[in-house]
Amino acid sequence: MDTWTEKRLEALLRGYISEKIPPSMRTAVRIVYRLEKDRVTLTEERPESPRQGWTGKDLAQFRLEQGAWSIYAKQGDGPEEWIPARSIEPRPDFEDQLEQFELDQEGLFWK
Repeated sequence: MDTWTEKRLEALLRGYISEKIPPSMRTAVRIVYRLEKDRVTLTEERPESPRQGWTGKDLAQFRLEQGAWSIYAKQGDGPEEWIPARSIEPRPDFEDQLEQFELDQEGLFWK
């Protein structure tokens, strides 16, 4: 992923997260993202207990494959336990896929 694409994705994700989690809830839950080569992973985090940090649960992974973004859902607890969201066709625009993730018509991500 080139630098321009990374900056665009970061701006999109910051805006999405800011809208998704209202300020009043940001001490109870947060969404973070990781950019890794041609992947973006979204994780929901919640506080473990006072002063012990946050614990996370992976929600979705977006993968840039052959010029289009595919979405994967987490299945199980292992690091490689990702399955493709077959109902969501790969698309070249990341923002379109982020919208499909948010809609989650099959209940794959927001359980």
